[in-house]
Amino acid sequence: MMNIRFIYNVMAVAAVLLACVACKESYITYHDDEYVMFADTAKVYVVREDMVTFDVPIVSTVACDYDRSFAVEIIDASSDAVEGRDFVLESPNFTIPAGELVGHVTVRGNHDVLNPRSEASFDLKLVMPDWLVMPLYGDKTTVHMKKTCKFDRANFTGWAVVTSLFLYQYSITGDYQRLVRTSADPDDENTVIVHDMYADGYDIKIRFDDETDPVNPAVYTLPGQVVNEEGPVFGMVHGDNHILIESSNQGMSYFFSCNKVAVLVDRFYVENIGDEVGTVGHFMSEIDWVSDEEAERLKREDGM
Repeated sequence: MMNIRFIYNVMAVAAVLLACVACKESYITYHDDEYVMFADTAKVYVVREDMVTFDVPIVSTVACDYDRSFAVEIIDASSDAVEGRDFVLESPNFTIPAGELVGHVTVRGNHDVLNPRSEASFDLKLVMPDWLVMPLYGDKTTVHMKKTCKFDRANFTGWAVVTSLFLYQYSITGDYQRLVRTSADPDDENTVIVHDMYADGYDIKIRFDDETDPVNPAVYTLPGQVVNEEGPVFGMVHGDNHILIESSNQGMSYFFSCNKVAVLVDRFYVENIGDEVGTVGHFMSEIDWVSDEEAERLKREDGM
């Protein structure tokens, strides 16, 4: 009687040969098997007013000479985003075109209801034959969405409240908050001037950037600006009587364009005619832009 293991081996080889005939690989691969899986599962997708749709890519290990169509389904039990409220699938079906390795599912995020301070996510599962599932990667993914708003400098001018750990540590009066005015920098469309940010008479320029990484909009304190004199802060002079500021490498500065809030992590330091004397410290400051009405209330009720 023919050996059963030999029969199984022959059948396995035949199956691989059939797969190779049906699917022609367009690049060198380490195996002959065809698998389909989600790609880039750690990515966070931006939902912004001008880009509310995004594509979730699905890839195959081989290119075939015919279109391959599959579907996805939402796993509600493990999702915190709600279909129909936070997002919708443009279609649950997708196609990997003939000769190609990638297809995609299009998602439309609901910009109006998503929370800009936190990510929302939902789980997707591929609907396809089990033999297409690669054991290492599986057939599921978590789609992460983050609401952002396109930077509009007009929203970051006017009245603002500065809350600073630098002021908390070095304020003469003990106040760690200041009500300040902000205005547009005439020389740079992405820069704002914060007047009297840490002390009267000393303005600080900060620059916004939501194009380099829309998921994590950044804000930068322009280097070499004078915050205050040393004498009033320290009671003595260590350098040339100027306290300078720049963005810190000890933390990331960022802003929430939807909420009109900027969080700065800055290094405060002292120089003596261009030579650095030392670092005062790395301090976090938050700037919250407020309406004219709120500014008047803060003046009237809080004495700011």
